[in-house]
Parts: sequence; structure tokens; C-alpha cells
Amino acid sequence: MRKHGERVKDGLKLRQYYNMKLGKAKANYIDANTMTRQVLLYAPTRVSDGQGGYTTTFALQSTVWGDLRPDDKVREVDESELQFDQKNRLFIRYGVTINDSYEIEIEGSRYTIHSIKDVENQKRFYELVIYR
Repeated sequence: MRKHGERVKDGLKLRQYYNMKLGKAKANYIDANTMTRQVLLYAPTRVSDGQGGYTTTFALQSTVWGDLRPDDKVREVDESELQFDQKNRLFIRYGVTINDSYEIEIEGSRYTIHSIKDVENQKRFYELVIYR
């Protein structure tokens, strides 16, 4: 008996990690064909400033391919007077070391990560909500 997500080829059971559907619309498919943007992941690094303190810089951690889907909403944080102009959803493959303190660069634009979630808890794709 096959488990959900397995396929059989020449008698061998192979896991199928090629595509995933989010919702019911065809525009919500995620697969290798939709991951067309090169995504640079920058990890925060504490560097001594030479005067007993530290500054945070971002060093390139890895490069992956992703599916960027822009949204038209604006988010404002009044307490710290921050304004994020553009909300985007970014889908990348599962298994990348990343957390919400990282920064992302896509086509020369830097983004701040707001949240990271495993899409449908299937350990296939991450959905990142990012702001520019």
C-alpha cells in the first residue's frame, strides 16, 4: 500500500516532492517551474567595533531559488516608527537554515522577515512573509 505523496516507478517507491498546491486555484501551485527568483539569505553577525561594543552586520549564508508573490498591503508599526511599504510572500524549499533575524535579498532589494512557516506541516516548503 502506498502512502500519500509516494509514487511508484519500476517497482521502487519514491517520495514525490515536485509540486504542491495551496488552496483550490491553479495560480496557487508551487513547484520548480514557479521558483524563478534567486534568493540570497543573509545571517546576522556580531562584529566588534573596536571600542568594547558590537555592531550587527549581515553575511551571506546561502543562495536558494524561490517563488515571490507580492501583496499590496502596507504595514506600519507606530511604537518604533517603522513603516514597511510592501508585503510579499516568498516560498522556498524546506531544509534551509533560516530564522526571522535573517535578511533576504531578491533582485537587488533587501527584505525583512516577518514570519516563517512550514506550508501545511509537510516539510516541503517554507512560506516567508517579508517586507521591504
